[in-house]
Amino acid sequence: MATHLHDELMNSDRLQVETKFGKLTGGRATDGAAVFLEVPYALPPARFQDPKPLPPDFRYPQREYTREQTYAVQPHNDGQARDTPFQDKVGYGKPSENPLFLNIVSPPSFPATKGFPVRIYVHGGFLQFGSPHGLKSQQQYIAAERSEVWVNIGYRLSAFGFLACDQPAVSGNFGFKDQWLALEWIKENIESFGGDPSDIQISGLSAGAHSVHQLLHHASHLPKGIQAPFNSAVLQSNAIVCAPRTPAELRPQFEALCRALKIDPSASNALDLLSKVPASEITKVIETDALGTEYGTFRGCMDGEWLPASPDPMTWQRTGFADSLREKGVKSILIGDLTEEWYLYSIAHPISTPMDIVPNLERYYDKNMVAKLVQHYRSLPDNATSAASQRLFGEILSESQVHLPVRIFVRDLHEAGFPVLRYEIRWTPEQLRPEGYVTHGCDRPLWAFRVPNLKPNQVEIARNWLGRVAEELDAVESAKKPLRGPKDILVLAEDRGVEWTEDLQWDEKMKLLDALPE
Repeated sequence: MATHLHDELMNSDRLQVETKFGKLTGGRATDGAAVFLEVPYALPPARFQDPKPLPPDFRYPQREYTREQTYAVQPHNDGQARDTPFQDKVGYGKPSENPLFLNIVSPPSFPATKGFPVRIYVHGGFLQFGSPHGLKSQQQYIAAERSEVWVNIGYRLSAFGFLACDQPAVSGNFGFKDQWLALEWIKENIESFGGDPSDIQISGLSAGAHSVHQLLHHASHLPKGIQAPFNSAVLQSNAIVCAPRTPAELRPQFEALCRALKIDPSASNALDLLSKVPASEITKVIETDALGTEYGTFRGCMDGEWLPASPDPMTWQRTGFADSLREKGVKSILIGDLTEEWYLYSIAHPISTPMDIVPNLERYYDKNMVAKLVQHYRSLPDNATSAASQRLFGEILSESQVHLPVRIFVRDLHEAGFPVLRYEIRWTPEQLRPEGYVTHGCDRPLWAFRVPNLKPNQVEIARNWLGRVAEELDAVESAKKPLRGPKDILVLAEDRGVEWTEDLQWDEKMKLLDALPE
Protein backbone atom coordinates (compact mmCIF):
# COMPACT_ATOMS: atom_id res chain seq x y z
CA MET A 1 0.00 0.00 0.00
CA ALA A 2 1.30 3.46 -0.94
CA THR A 3 2.07 5.82 1.94
CA HIS A 4 2.84 9.52 1.96
CA LEU A 5 6.44 10.65 2.27
CA HIS A 6 5.27 12.50 5.37
CA ASP A 7 4.58 9.14 7.01
CA GLU A 8 7.73 7.44 5.71
CA LEU A 9 9.89 10.20 7.16
CA MET A 10 8.23 10.25 10.57
CA ASN A 11 10.83 8.12 12.34
CA SER A 12 13.54 7.83 9.69
CA ASP A 13 17.22 8.72 9.82
CA ARG A 14 17.97 12.41 9.43
CA LEU A 15 20.54 14.12 7.20
CA GLN A 16 21.59 17.71 6.64
CA VAL A 17 22.62 19.71 3.61
CA GLU A 18 24.21 23.14 3.51
CA THR A 19 22.67 25.69 1.16
CA LYS A 20 23.50 29.34 0.62
CA PHE A 21 20.44 30.08 2.78
CA GLY A 22 21.60 27.87 5.64
CA LYS A 23 21.27 24.25 6.69
CA LEU A 24 18.29 22.05 5.90
CA THR A 25 17.43 18.86 7.75
CA GLY A 26 15.67 16.12 5.81
CA GLY A 27 14.97 12.42 6.22
CA ARG A 28 15.24 9.06 4.51
CA ALA A 29 12.31 7.42 2.72
CA THR A 30 11.74 3.72 3.23
CA ASP A 31 13.84 2.94 0.13
CA GLY A 32 16.67 5.13 1.41
CA ALA A 33 16.05 8.15 -0.82
CA ALA A 34 16.99 11.47 0.79
CA VAL A 35 13.93 13.70 1.11
CA PHE A 36 13.42 17.39 1.93
CA LEU A 37 9.80 18.57 1.99
CA GLU A 38 8.44 22.10 1.62
CA VAL A 39 11.73 23.89 1.01
CA PRO A 40 10.85 27.57 0.29
CA TYR A 41 12.13 28.95 -3.01
CA ALA A 42 10.61 32.45 -2.67
CA LEU A 43 9.25 34.82 -0.07
CA PRO A 44 5.61 34.40 0.96
CA PRO A 45 3.68 36.07 -1.89
CA ALA A 46 1.19 38.88 -1.57
CA ARG A 47 -2.18 38.10 -3.13
CA PHE A 48 -2.36 39.03 -6.84
CA GLN A 49 1.30 40.09 -6.82
CA ASP A 50 4.36 38.66 -8.56
CA PRO A 51 6.56 36.34 -6.48
CA LYS A 52 9.79 37.64 -5.00
CA PRO A 53 13.03 35.60 -4.73
CA LEU A 54 14.70 34.88 -1.45
CA PRO A 55 17.08 37.78 -0.63
CA PRO A 56 20.78 36.99 -0.10
CA ASP A 57 20.48 37.41 3.67
CA PHE A 58 17.51 35.05 3.97
CA ARG A 59 18.04 32.10 6.31
CA TYR A 60 15.92 28.96 6.44
CA PRO A 61 14.19 28.38 9.77
CA GLN A 62 15.99 25.65 11.69
CA ARG A 63 13.48 22.82 11.72
CA GLU A 64 13.05 19.44 10.07
CA TYR A 65 11.85 19.61 6.46
CA THR A 66 10.06 16.29 6.64
CA ARG A 67 6.36 17.24 6.86
CA GLU A 68 3.51 17.86 4.45
CA GLN A 69 2.16 20.95 6.19
CA THR A 70 0.54 23.03 3.44
CA TYR A 71 -0.86 22.99 -0.07
CA ALA A 72 -2.12 25.72 -2.39
CA VAL A 73 -5.54 27.04 -1.48
CA GLN A 74 -7.94 25.80 -4.17
CA PRO A 75 -11.61 25.12 -4.93
CA HIS A 76 -12.96 21.61 -4.33
CA ASN A 77 -14.92 21.09 -7.56
CA ASP A 78 -12.28 18.90 -9.24
CA GLY A 79 -14.34 16.39 -11.21
CA GLN A 80 -11.30 14.55 -12.51
CA ALA A 81 -10.21 13.66 -8.97
CA ARG A 82 -13.63 12.63 -7.68
CA ASP A 83 -12.43 9.08 -6.97
CA THR A 84 -9.18 10.19 -5.30
CA PRO A 85 -9.12 10.89 -1.55
CA PHE A 86 -8.48 14.60 -1.14
CA GLN A 87 -5.51 13.92 1.14
CA ASP A 88 -3.90 11.80 -1.58
CA LYS A 89 -4.31 14.67 -4.04
CA VAL A 90 -2.93 17.51 -1.92
CA GLY A 91 -1.13 15.88 1.00
CA TYR A 92 -1.56 16.56 4.69
CA GLY A 93 -1.73 19.98 6.23
CA LYS A 94 -3.84 23.03 5.50
CA PRO A 95 -4.54 25.27 2.49
CA SER A 96 -2.24 28.26 2.14
CA GLU A 97 -1.70 31.20 -0.16
CA ASN A 98 2.01 30.44 0.17
CA PRO A 99 2.62 27.15 -1.66
CA LEU A 100 5.95 28.40 -3.02
CA PHE A 101 7.99 25.43 -1.92
CA LEU A 102 9.83 22.44 -3.37
CA ASN A 103 9.85 18.76 -2.48
CA ILE A 104 13.35 17.48 -3.24
CA VAL A 105 14.24 13.77 -3.44
CA SER A 106 17.82 12.56 -3.98
CA PRO A 107 18.96 8.96 -4.62
CA PRO A 108 19.81 6.74 -1.62
CA SER A 109 23.54 7.03 -2.37
CA PHE A 110 23.48 10.78 -1.66
CA PRO A 111 25.56 12.40 -0.14
CA ALA A 112 28.35 9.90 -0.77
CA THR A 113 27.58 10.19 -4.50
CA LYS A 114 26.72 13.44 -6.27
CA GLY A 115 26.35 14.84 -9.77
CA PHE A 116 22.97 13.21 -10.49
CA PRO A 117 20.71 14.32 -13.36
CA VAL A 118 17.95 16.66 -12.15
CA ARG A 119 14.31 16.07 -13.04
CA ILE A 120 11.60 18.60 -12.18
CA TYR A 121 7.88 17.85 -12.06
CA VAL A 122 5.02 20.38 -12.36
CA HIS A 123 1.74 18.88 -11.18
CA GLY A 124 -1.49 19.06 -13.14
CA GLY A 125 -5.05 20.01 -12.22
CA PHE A 126 -6.28 22.51 -14.87
CA LEU A 127 -4.16 25.17 -13.06
CA GLN A 128 -6.94 25.08 -10.45
CA PHE A 129 -6.18 22.02 -8.33
CA GLY A 130 -3.42 19.76 -7.04
CA SER A 131 -0.20 19.83 -5.05
CA PRO A 132 3.45 18.73 -5.21
CA HIS A 133 2.43 16.33 -2.40
CA GLY A 134 0.12 14.36 -4.74
CA LEU A 135 0.64 10.71 -3.85
CA LYS A 136 0.88 9.41 -7.42
CA SER A 137 3.81 11.73 -8.14
CA GLN A 138 5.89 11.38 -4.99
CA GLN A 139 9.32 10.64 -6.34
CA GLN A 140 11.26 8.41 -3.95
CA TYR A 141 11.00 5.34 -6.18
CA ILE A 142 12.00 6.97 -9.47
CA ALA A 143 14.87 8.78 -7.75
CA ALA A 144 16.23 5.48 -6.48
CA GLU A 145 15.54 3.51 -9.65
CA ARG A 146 17.16 5.91 -12.11
CA SER A 147 19.65 7.68 -9.82
CA GLU A 148 18.11 11.11 -10.41
CA VAL A 149 17.33 14.06 -8.18
CA TRP A 150 13.62 14.81 -8.45
CA VAL A 151 12.00 18.14 -7.53
CA ASN A 152 8.24 18.78 -7.32
CA ILE A 153 7.19 22.42 -7.60
CA GLY A 154 4.41 24.11 -5.63
CA TYR A 155 2.70 27.14 -7.21
CA ARG A 156 -0.41 29.28 -6.80
CA LEU A 157 -3.64 28.02 -8.34
CA SER A 158 -7.07 29.15 -9.51
CA ALA A 159 -7.85 32.83 -8.91
CA PHE A 160 -4.85 33.17 -6.60
CA GLY A 161 -2.51 32.10 -9.40
CA PHE A 162 -4.24 33.30 -12.55
CA LEU A 163 -6.70 36.16 -11.99
CA ALA A 164 -6.05 38.87 -14.59
CA CYS A 165 -7.62 42.17 -15.61
CA ASP A 166 -6.70 45.38 -17.39
CA GLN A 167 -8.83 47.79 -15.30
CA PRO A 168 -7.89 47.54 -12.50
CA ALA A 169 -4.48 46.25 -13.48
CA VAL A 170 -3.89 42.65 -12.42
CA SER A 171 -1.03 41.20 -14.45
CA GLY A 172 -1.97 37.53 -13.95
CA ASN A 173 0.21 34.49 -14.72
CA PHE A 174 1.31 34.41 -11.07
CA GLY A 175 1.43 30.62 -11.06
CA PHE A 176 3.73 30.54 -14.10
CA LYS A 177 5.94 33.21 -12.55
CA ASP A 178 6.11 31.10 -9.38
CA GLN A 179 7.27 28.13 -11.45
CA TRP A 180 9.95 30.18 -13.19
CA LEU A 181 11.31 31.44 -9.88
CA ALA A 182 11.41 27.82 -8.70
CA LEU A 183 13.44 26.85 -11.78
CA GLU A 184 15.94 29.60 -11.05
CA TRP A 185 16.27 28.47 -7.41
CA ILE A 186 16.81 24.88 -8.52
CA LYS A 187 19.47 25.85 -11.06
CA GLU A 188 21.36 27.83 -8.41
CA ASN A 189 20.97 25.46 -5.44
CA ILE A 190 20.47 21.87 -6.60
CA GLU A 191 24.15 20.99 -6.20
CA SER A 192 23.55 21.04 -2.45
CA PHE A 193 21.25 18.04 -2.95
CA GLY A 194 23.60 16.13 -5.26
CA GLY A 195 22.11 17.41 -8.51
CA ASP A 196 23.98 18.41 -11.67
CA PRO A 197 22.87 21.96 -12.61
CA SER A 198 24.01 21.37 -16.19
CA ASP A 199 21.54 18.48 -16.62
CA ILE A 200 18.06 19.68 -15.73
CA GLN A 201 14.86 18.42 -17.33
CA ILE A 202 11.41 19.88 -16.63
CA SER A 203 8.29 17.76 -16.99
CA GLY A 204 4.61 18.13 -16.31
CA LEU A 205 1.30 16.33 -16.62
CA SER A 206 -1.85 17.96 -17.98
CA ALA A 207 -1.85 21.56 -16.69
CA GLY A 208 1.74 20.82 -15.70
CA ALA A 209 2.49 20.10 -19.36
CA HIS A 210 0.70 23.30 -20.35
CA SER A 211 2.92 25.04 -17.79
CA VAL A 212 6.05 23.47 -19.28
CA HIS A 213 4.97 24.79 -22.70
CA GLN A 214 4.55 28.25 -21.16
CA LEU A 215 7.99 27.98 -19.54
CA LEU A 216 9.54 27.00 -22.88
CA HIS A 217 8.00 30.04 -24.53
CA HIS A 218 9.17 32.29 -21.70
CA ALA A 219 12.68 30.85 -22.00
CA SER A 220 12.70 31.51 -25.73
CA HIS A 221 12.29 35.24 -25.04
CA LEU A 222 15.10 35.57 -22.51
CA PRO A 223 17.57 38.39 -23.21
CA LYS A 224 20.53 37.59 -25.38
CA GLY A 225 23.23 35.73 -23.49
CA ILE A 226 20.89 34.44 -20.77
CA GLN A 227 20.50 30.64 -20.73
CA ALA A 228 17.35 28.74 -19.78
CA PRO A 229 17.46 27.19 -16.29
CA PHE A 230 16.81 23.75 -17.85
CA ASN A 231 18.12 21.67 -20.76
CA SER A 232 15.18 19.56 -21.89
CA ALA A 233 11.42 19.33 -21.43
CA VAL A 234 8.69 16.68 -21.21
CA LEU A 235 5.02 17.47 -21.90
CA GLN A 236 2.58 14.78 -20.82
CA SER A 237 -0.97 15.02 -22.18
CA ASN A 238 -1.35 18.76 -22.76
CA ALA A 239 0.08 21.78 -24.58
CA ILE A 240 -0.86 25.31 -25.63
CA VAL A 241 -3.37 25.25 -28.50
CA CYS A 242 -3.94 28.99 -29.02
CA ALA A 243 -2.87 32.37 -27.69
CA PRO A 244 -4.25 33.12 -24.20
CA ARG A 245 -6.84 35.83 -23.70
CA THR A 246 -5.71 39.36 -22.89
CA PRO A 247 -6.31 41.05 -19.53
CA ALA A 248 -8.98 43.17 -21.24
CA GLU A 249 -10.72 40.02 -22.47
CA LEU A 250 -10.55 38.63 -18.94
CA ARG A 251 -12.07 41.72 -17.31
CA PRO A 252 -15.58 40.16 -17.31
CA GLN A 253 -14.20 37.28 -15.21
CA PHE A 254 -12.73 39.75 -12.70
CA GLU A 255 -16.05 41.56 -12.56
CA ALA A 256 -17.97 38.29 -12.11
CA LEU A 257 -15.71 37.31 -9.21
CA CYS A 258 -16.25 40.69 -7.56
CA ARG A 259 -20.02 40.51 -7.94
CA ALA A 260 -20.13 36.99 -6.53
CA LEU A 261 -18.34 38.37 -3.46
CA LYS A 262 -20.66 41.40 -3.18
CA ILE A 263 -17.95 43.82 -4.36
CA ASP A 264 -18.77 46.54 -6.88
CA PRO A 265 -16.26 45.87 -9.70
CA SER A 266 -16.46 49.50 -10.82
CA ALA A 267 -15.41 50.83 -7.42
CA SER A 268 -11.98 52.44 -7.31
CA ASN A 269 -11.00 50.16 -4.42
CA ALA A 270 -12.44 46.93 -5.86
CA LEU A 271 -9.04 45.24 -6.14
CA ASP A 272 -8.08 46.29 -2.61
CA LEU A 273 -11.33 44.84 -1.27
CA LEU A 274 -10.84 41.63 -3.26
CA SER A 275 -7.33 41.30 -1.85
CA LYS A 276 -8.75 41.23 1.69
CA VAL A 277 -11.54 38.70 1.19
CA PRO A 278 -10.84 35.44 3.06
CA ALA A 279 -9.49 32.81 0.70
CA SER A 280 -12.23 30.39 1.72
CA GLU A 281 -14.90 32.80 0.47
CA ILE A 282 -13.18 33.06 -2.91
CA THR A 283 -12.93 29.30 -3.33
CA LYS A 284 -16.56 28.87 -2.26
CA VAL A 285 -17.97 31.15 -4.97
CA ILE A 286 -15.76 29.42 -7.55
CA GLU A 287 -16.70 25.87 -6.64
CA THR A 288 -20.41 26.71 -6.49
CA ASP A 289 -20.29 28.39 -9.94
CA ALA A 290 -21.57 31.63 -8.42
CA LEU A 291 -19.45 33.48 -10.99
CA GLY A 292 -21.20 31.76 -13.89
CA THR A 293 -19.93 28.53 -15.43
CA GLU A 294 -17.83 30.18 -18.12
CA TYR A 295 -15.93 32.27 -15.54
CA GLY A 296 -15.12 29.51 -13.06
CA THR A 297 -11.71 28.48 -14.44
CA PHE A 298 -8.72 30.83 -14.23
CA ARG A 299 -6.00 30.49 -16.87
CA GLY A 300 -2.94 32.27 -18.18
CA CYS A 301 -3.22 35.58 -20.00
CA MET A 302 -1.45 37.47 -22.76
CA ASP A 303 -0.12 40.32 -20.66
CA GLY A 304 2.82 41.35 -22.87
CA GLU A 305 5.26 40.74 -20.01
CA TRP A 306 5.28 37.04 -19.17
CA LEU A 307 4.95 36.38 -22.91
CA PRO A 308 5.15 39.08 -25.60
CA ALA A 309 1.87 39.92 -27.29
CA SER A 310 3.55 40.19 -30.69
CA PRO A 311 4.17 37.88 -32.28
CA ASP A 312 1.57 35.79 -30.49
CA PRO A 313 2.84 32.46 -29.10
CA MET A 314 1.51 30.28 -31.90
CA THR A 315 3.01 32.50 -34.62
CA TRP A 316 6.30 32.64 -32.71
CA GLN A 317 6.26 28.85 -32.36
CA ARG A 318 6.22 28.55 -36.15
CA THR A 319 9.00 31.08 -36.67
CA GLY A 320 11.81 31.93 -34.23
CA PHE A 321 10.85 29.75 -31.24
CA ALA A 322 12.96 26.65 -31.93
CA ASP A 323 16.10 28.53 -32.94
CA SER A 324 15.83 30.66 -29.83
CA LEU A 325 15.47 27.57 -27.62
CA ARG A 326 18.68 26.19 -29.09
CA GLU A 327 20.46 29.43 -28.26
CA LYS A 328 19.14 29.21 -24.71
CA GLY A 329 20.58 25.73 -24.22
CA VAL A 330 17.43 23.60 -24.59
CA LYS A 331 18.44 20.34 -26.26
CA SER A 332 15.28 18.27 -26.65
CA ILE A 333 11.53 18.02 -26.10
CA LEU A 334 9.46 14.90 -25.41
CA ILE A 335 5.68 15.11 -25.85
CA GLY A 336 2.81 12.65 -26.02
CA ASP A 337 -0.60 11.45 -24.92
CA LEU A 338 -2.82 8.43 -24.19
CA THR A 339 -5.39 6.78 -26.42
CA GLU A 340 -8.50 7.43 -24.31
CA GLU A 341 -7.84 10.88 -22.87
CA TRP A 342 -11.50 11.73 -23.40
CA TYR A 343 -12.83 9.85 -20.37
CA LEU A 344 -11.21 11.88 -17.60
CA TYR A 345 -12.03 15.09 -19.47
CA SER A 346 -15.67 13.99 -19.67
CA ILE A 347 -15.99 14.13 -15.87
CA ALA A 348 -13.98 17.32 -15.35
CA HIS A 349 -17.13 19.46 -15.02
CA PRO A 350 -20.81 18.72 -14.33
CA ILE A 351 -22.31 17.85 -17.72
CA SER A 352 -25.94 16.73 -17.51
CA THR A 353 -27.36 17.80 -20.87
CA PRO A 354 -26.05 18.99 -24.25
CA MET A 355 -26.76 22.55 -23.06
CA ASP A 356 -23.92 22.22 -20.53
CA ILE A 357 -21.25 21.61 -23.16
CA VAL A 358 -20.72 25.08 -24.64
CA PRO A 359 -20.59 27.04 -21.32
CA ASN A 360 -18.01 24.63 -19.96
CA LEU A 361 -15.89 24.87 -23.11
CA GLU A 362 -16.03 28.66 -22.70
CA ARG A 363 -14.09 28.23 -19.46
CA TYR A 364 -11.07 27.70 -21.74
CA TYR A 365 -11.76 29.31 -25.12
CA ASP A 366 -13.54 32.37 -26.46
CA LYS A 367 -17.03 32.09 -27.89
CA ASN A 368 -15.93 32.20 -31.53
CA MET A 369 -13.49 29.35 -31.11
CA VAL A 370 -16.03 27.26 -29.21
CA ALA A 371 -18.62 27.84 -31.92
CA LYS A 372 -16.17 26.62 -34.56
CA LEU A 373 -15.02 23.67 -32.48
CA VAL A 374 -18.45 22.19 -31.89
CA GLN A 375 -19.18 22.27 -35.63
CA HIS A 376 -16.64 19.48 -36.06
CA TYR A 377 -18.64 17.11 -33.87
CA ARG A 378 -21.96 15.30 -33.94
CA SER A 379 -25.07 17.10 -32.73
CA LEU A 380 -27.03 15.68 -29.81
CA PRO A 381 -30.78 15.98 -29.33
CA ASP A 382 -31.89 18.17 -26.45
CA ASN A 383 -33.02 15.08 -24.53
CA ALA A 384 -29.69 13.26 -24.90
CA THR A 385 -28.55 11.34 -21.85
CA SER A 386 -25.98 12.71 -19.46
CA ALA A 387 -23.65 9.88 -20.51
CA ALA A 388 -23.88 10.89 -24.17
CA SER A 389 -23.41 14.56 -23.27
CA GLN A 390 -20.40 13.81 -21.08
CA ARG A 391 -18.84 11.65 -23.79
CA LEU A 392 -19.13 14.40 -26.39
CA PHE A 393 -17.79 17.04 -24.01
CA GLY A 394 -14.87 14.78 -23.12
CA GLU A 395 -14.00 14.25 -26.77
CA ILE A 396 -14.09 17.96 -27.62
CA LEU A 397 -12.09 19.07 -24.58
CA SER A 398 -9.48 16.31 -24.80
CA GLU A 399 -8.91 16.82 -28.50
CA SER A 400 -8.57 20.60 -28.12
CA GLN A 401 -6.41 20.41 -24.97
CA VAL A 402 -4.33 17.32 -25.77
CA HIS A 403 -4.51 15.53 -29.11
CA LEU A 404 -4.53 18.62 -31.35
CA PRO A 405 -1.93 20.78 -29.54
CA VAL A 406 0.43 17.79 -29.20
CA ARG A 407 0.37 17.37 -32.97
CA ILE A 408 0.70 21.11 -33.61
CA PHE A 409 3.76 21.31 -31.37
CA VAL A 410 5.36 18.25 -32.99
CA ARG A 411 4.67 19.69 -36.45
CA ASP A 412 6.22 23.05 -35.60
CA LEU A 413 9.31 21.52 -33.98
CA HIS A 414 9.84 19.13 -36.88
CA GLU A 415 9.60 21.91 -39.42
CA ALA A 416 12.32 23.76 -37.48
CA GLY A 417 14.49 20.64 -37.25
CA PHE A 418 14.40 20.76 -33.43
CA PRO A 419 15.16 17.51 -31.53
CA VAL A 420 11.69 16.24 -30.61
CA LEU A 421 10.40 12.80 -29.66
CA ARG A 422 6.74 11.87 -29.63
CA TYR A 423 5.17 9.05 -27.63
CA GLU A 424 1.77 7.46 -27.12
CA ILE A 425 0.53 5.32 -24.21
CA ARG A 426 -1.86 2.54 -25.25
CA TRP A 427 -1.48 0.41 -22.12
CA THR A 428 -1.55 1.31 -18.45
CA PRO A 429 -1.85 -1.01 -15.44
CA GLU A 430 -5.33 -2.47 -15.53
CA GLN A 431 -6.01 -1.85 -11.83
CA LEU A 432 -5.29 1.87 -12.28
CA ARG A 433 -7.64 2.56 -15.20
CA PRO A 434 -10.71 4.65 -14.30
CA GLU A 435 -13.72 2.67 -15.54
CA GLY A 436 -11.29 0.54 -17.54
CA TYR A 437 -10.02 3.37 -19.78
CA VAL A 438 -6.41 4.12 -20.73
CA THR A 439 -7.14 7.71 -19.90
CA HIS A 440 -5.68 11.00 -18.78
CA GLY A 441 -3.21 10.71 -15.93
CA CYS A 442 -3.38 6.97 -15.31
CA ASP A 443 0.13 6.68 -16.76
CA ARG A 444 1.63 8.66 -13.85
CA PRO A 445 2.61 5.55 -11.85
CA LEU A 446 4.71 4.46 -14.84
CA TRP A 447 6.56 7.77 -15.19
CA ALA A 448 7.06 8.08 -11.42
CA PHE A 449 7.91 4.36 -11.07
CA ARG A 450 5.37 4.06 -8.26
CA VAL A 451 6.25 0.55 -7.13
CA PRO A 452 3.45 0.29 -4.50
CA ASN A 453 0.84 0.88 -7.23
CA LEU A 454 2.30 -1.68 -9.66
CA LYS A 455 2.26 -5.47 -9.79
CA PRO A 456 5.68 -7.15 -10.08
CA ASN A 457 5.44 -7.71 -13.84
CA GLN A 458 4.23 -4.12 -14.30
CA VAL A 459 7.33 -2.82 -12.50
CA GLU A 460 9.42 -4.38 -15.25
CA ILE A 461 7.19 -2.86 -17.95
CA ALA A 462 7.64 0.59 -16.37
CA ARG A 463 11.40 0.04 -16.14
CA ASN A 464 11.60 -0.94 -19.82
CA TRP A 465 9.44 2.00 -20.90
CA LEU A 466 11.47 4.57 -18.97
CA GLY A 467 14.73 3.11 -20.26
CA ARG A 468 13.60 3.08 -23.87
CA VAL A 469 12.31 6.65 -23.72
CA ALA A 470 15.62 7.81 -22.23
CA GLU A 471 17.56 6.03 -24.98
CA GLU A 472 15.46 7.54 -27.76
CA LEU A 473 15.68 11.02 -26.20
CA ASP A 474 19.47 10.71 -25.91
CA ALA A 475 19.57 9.76 -29.59
CA VAL A 476 17.72 12.86 -30.81
CA GLU A 477 19.79 15.07 -28.50
CA SER A 478 22.99 13.60 -29.93
CA ALA A 479 21.74 14.04 -33.49
CA LYS A 480 20.51 17.58 -32.69
CA LYS A 481 17.46 16.94 -34.87
CA PRO A 482 14.44 14.63 -35.11
CA LEU A 483 15.34 11.13 -36.26
CA ARG A 484 11.88 10.23 -37.57
CA GLY A 485 8.90 11.97 -39.12
CA PRO A 486 6.23 13.97 -37.25
CA LYS A 487 3.71 11.12 -37.63
CA ASP A 488 6.06 8.55 -36.09
CA ILE A 489 5.23 7.66 -32.47
CA LEU A 490 7.09 5.65 -29.84
CA VAL A 491 4.28 3.53 -28.42
CA LEU A 492 3.76 1.60 -25.21
CA ALA A 493 1.52 -0.91 -26.95
CA GLU A 494 -1.47 -2.95 -25.84
CA ASP A 495 0.77 -6.03 -25.64
CA ARG A 496 3.01 -4.06 -23.21
CA GLY A 497 5.86 -3.90 -25.68
CA VAL A 498 7.53 -0.71 -26.93
CA GLU A 499 7.54 -0.09 -30.66
CA TRP A 500 7.54 2.59 -33.32
CA THR A 501 4.35 3.06 -35.30
CA GLU A 502 2.62 5.65 -37.50
CA ASP A 503 -0.04 8.08 -36.36
CA LEU A 504 -3.07 7.07 -38.42
CA GLN A 505 -5.24 9.79 -36.82
CA TRP A 506 -3.01 12.74 -37.77
CA ASP A 507 -5.11 14.05 -40.65
CA GLU A 508 -8.38 13.66 -38.76
CA LYS A 509 -7.17 15.48 -35.65
CA MET A 510 -5.52 18.25 -37.63
CA LYS A 511 -8.85 19.14 -39.25
CA LEU A 512 -9.58 21.00 -36.00
CA LEU A 513 -6.99 23.60 -36.99
CA ASP A 514 -9.65 25.62 -38.77
CA ALA A 515 -11.40 26.17 -35.42
CA LEU A 516 -8.40 28.02 -34.01
CA PRO A 517 -8.04 31.82 -34.09
CA GLU A 518 -6.04 33.07 -37.05
